[in-house]
Amino acid sequence: MEIMKNGGETRRRAFHLPYEGARRERQLRCLWLTRVDPMLPDAGDLSYTFHLLTSLARAGVKLTVLAAARAGHCARRPVADGVEWRLFDPDKDWESHGNSAFWSLFSRLPNIAARYKTAAFQRELDAQLVREWDAIVIDHLGMGWTWPWVEAYCRKNSDVISVFIAHGCESEIRWTMAQNYRGNVIRRIGLHFDARKAGLLEGKMVQKSTLLSVITAEDRRSFGNLAKSVLLAPGYAGTHAGSREITAATPRRALIFGSALWFAKQMNLIEFVAAADELFWRNQIELWVVGKVPDHLRAGSHYRATRFLGFVDDPEPIFRDVRIGIVAERTGGGFKLKSLDYIFNRVPIAAIRGGIAGLPLRPEIDYLSYDTMSELAQGVVAVIGDLEQLNSLQKAAYTKCNTGFDWPDRGHLLRDAMQQAVDGKSAAMALT
Repeated sequence: MEIMKNGGETRRRAFHLPYEGARRERQLRCLWLTRVDPMLPDAGDLSYTFHLLTSLARAGVKLTVLAAARAGHCARRPVADGVEWRLFDPDKDWESHGNSAFWSLFSRLPNIAARYKTAAFQRELDAQLVREWDAIVIDHLGMGWTWPWVEAYCRKNSDVISVFIAHGCESEIRWTMAQNYRGNVIRRIGLHFDARKAGLLEGKMVQKSTLLSVITAEDRRSFGNLAKSVLLAPGYAGTHAGSREITAATPRRALIFGSALWFAKQMNLIEFVAAADELFWRNQIELWVVGKVPDHLRAGSHYRATRFLGFVDDPEPIFRDVRIGIVAERTGGGFKLKSLDYIFNRVPIAAIRGGIAGLPLRPEIDYLSYDTMSELAQGVVAVIGDLEQLNSLQKAAYTKCNTGFDWPDRGHLLRDAMQQAVDGKSAAMALT
């Protein structure tokens, strides 16, 4: 089966078994395994997880989510958003994983998966796998450590499907991280080893899962254009700015929106600020960085144009007072959720070439594209005073994306793909 959605157009090539004739009357029962509670989505991957799983539940799937509670947040939330939440407090168990990057060197798992394979998580998983499920979702490569448990459950229950939610082609992303890193030699070697382990785990899950969800067409091609893949670009759940005009009264301000807690994003932020800070200051341009950023990146008084605001509950006033949004993502790949925040708040975009994957936008017409961080910084300087071009860019991007990024559509597409896969397995079993 192949399901693709792009800009509101949906195409489906289904199994030979007609879907409507094989539909089960009862709800699908689905166990969703994810790393941490995504209820407060202050990072792009958590936002994608939260909105996809809640839209799936609203589409009629009986959904149970197993995840670790986040520090400082209550783990008790039995039912909310139409979802049964099974959250547990991992704090004590994770104390032994404080140096997970080091200990993962001795594991077959990549760091992102090794850090979540704790005794507490395994106990909670075992408790859920005594229940009856139609589908088990492994959300993100970080939950890849659960694959042996899921595979064993599916062997015992041959009508159960496994679904891998890929947030990007992690093997390619991690190879890029290793190649672009210019710091400590030992860490660079560690990044290469980690990339290899990520590729092995990801390859196994992509090939052996019943269903594969991908975010961009580029990721889908990287995974071999498998017929079982479902293309689910992120939706947008925020406010749409009805209209906006950038004027001479709008501050000469550029914005980098989104958290930089992931190492690849820190690499990008450091590289762009190094290229832009002094240049922006000389040209009377402010650079605001909005989102969670590690203290060591914020520290110091050597920044002249750059201001770190941290996480902001309501970013809409910030969007209204900037002239351009920056996507400086040379390392990391994949869909950038900040792009949708810019587009629907009518902020024109300047990006590194390839940084707008998954969006139906044309470079130089709907956004500005540059090859290097230095060229990106210089491009912002060149366009910051061109109000006509800035307004043309933001209006063109908004018009192109206005009707193509609805989360309910994603939930229905994923539900249909899961139902067809379950029906296909049941029909195959009936013939044996």
